[in-house]
Amino acid sequence: MLLDLVYNEALQSELRVVRKHFYEFMLGLHKQIHEIAEEGPVEIAANTLADNADVLCFDEFQITDIQDAVILPRLFEVLFLRGVIVIMTSNTAPQLLYSGGLNRHVHLPAFVSLLGDYCIVLGLGGGSTKRVTDYRRRMEAAEFIGDAASVGGSATDTYLCGVDFEQQMQARWLELAGNKAPLPQSLSLAMGRTLHVPQAAGNVCWMEFGMLCGSDRGEADFFALAEHFDTVFLNRVPRFASLEDADLVRRFVKLLDVLYDRRVRLVVGAAAVIDELFTGMRAEVLKGDMTDLAWRTALYSADGKVGMAPSAVGTLCEAIRATERAESRLREMRTLRYWNGCKSYSSESVAKTL
Repeated sequence: MLLDLVYNEALQSELRVVRKHFYEFMLGLHKQIHEIAEEGPVEIAANTLADNADVLCFDEFQITDIQDAVILPRLFEVLFLRGVIVIMTSNTAPQLLYSGGLNRHVHLPAFVSLLGDYCIVLGLGGGSTKRVTDYRRRMEAAEFIGDAASVGGSATDTYLCGVDFEQQMQARWLELAGNKAPLPQSLSLAMGRTLHVPQAAGNVCWMEFGMLCGSDRGEADFFALAEHFDTVFLNRVPRFASLEDADLVRRFVKLLDVLYDRRVRLVVGAAAVIDELFTGMRAEVLKGDMTDLAWRTALYSADGKVGMAPSAVGTLCEAIRATERAESRLREMRTLRYWNGCKSYSSESVAKTL
């Protein structure tokens, strides 16, 4: 909301503004750097960006891998020196970015200092003594108490679980896909890659969780889905029970981030209710202290299950924090207000994402 306010005010001031989800921005940046056949490709890309923008608005700023950790300090140094205004939202304070990441001590301290020199950091929340209000949960409760009804069923029809959830998924599919016969479809991605969609009918598609989040897929795949479909069926979302599910959770959270940012409708078939979806993994990660977690992570890594060094346990804690956002978004994404909002958003998306 705050980022949209800033974006709209900057537009009215006739500034050149770019607003992007940070995942999407980094995908485009990596592609641009790959295509630059000169020395200093990061600096060239940064100067090109500064030539065409006065204000950059980034939503969900995060550093999740070593490639971004290497690139971002050089990128932002150029942007700040060129006088570009950068406004970011993030779920992580600057000093905690890339916690436990590979070679963090090499790349991040200078970058955190750079952010401190050029940015004003505003922390939103009630502090440690005040419980933060989840307005998505409040919206969900108000709507379901009022028994709001959507076209083709109630808002609760979009998060399905229980013994017959697959039959409910099929029934919901027939309602939303209509008389269109589902056909397989392949979406083209960068670098010659493709994403196979088992069933597509107009603007509606059906994906299995294991295929989308259980394999080597990422932001590029999720953005391709969001660009081609306005409704995604995601079947067989498991209960995330242990450290072994860390990679599944990361991909699932990224998928939700992308679909939510693009206002894509989501119908979920899950093994558990929202309240219980992440509880097992949270309990395993949060029991004991950091030393104990590092030891347990090392044991999993030795078995080839997680593949994470003990020094990277901070990323597990970061993943747990992300599940709170994911759970909150799942709640909003199954409300009538969200579903109706997706219609109005589609007409504005081109202007807002530039």
